[in-house]
Amino acid sequence: MNWDAIGAIGEVVGALAVVLTLAYLAVQIRQNTKSVRSAAIDNSITTITTARQAVFENAEVSDIYNRGLQNHENLDEVELLRFRLTMQNALWGIWNTYAQGELTGLSRGVWEAQKPFVLRVLLTPGGAWFWATYRNEFEQSFVVEIDRIISEAAESQA
Repeated sequence: MNWDAIGAIGEVVGALAVVLTLAYLAVQIRQNTKSVRSAAIDNSITTITTARQAVFENAEVSDIYNRGLQNHENLDEVELLRFRLTMQNALWGIWNTYAQGELTGLSRGVWEAQKPFVLRVLLTPGGAWFWATYRNEFEQSFVVEIDRIISEAAESQA
């Protein structure tokens, strides 16, 4: 066997090694992507659950939340602060789900599942007040999305 033949065999073996390495990396990237998406879903659920937990574990907060949704003007200064912070935590949880979808490529269905909650909360008098007053504290693309959801709901009720 001459050196040219040995060199050709080496090139074939090297090319095969590159192809196998790329195939392995593709599998690893796919698995990593699934892990990232899974962690994103878990993070979003945990964030939303924590916000809800603050309401259902404390009867006083539950009362403030319910009264605030009905009419925030009936709350005293401290209750209004607690209502606002509860609303902010809930909307941050929703924002987290939206952002995870944008950043990690979560399925649109994960985000779509949040719309009933958004409408249930923001279509109340207190929820509408909160959104009108504090929407500027959220990322612009999220604000546009929430406004679109509210607008579509209003159009479907008209």
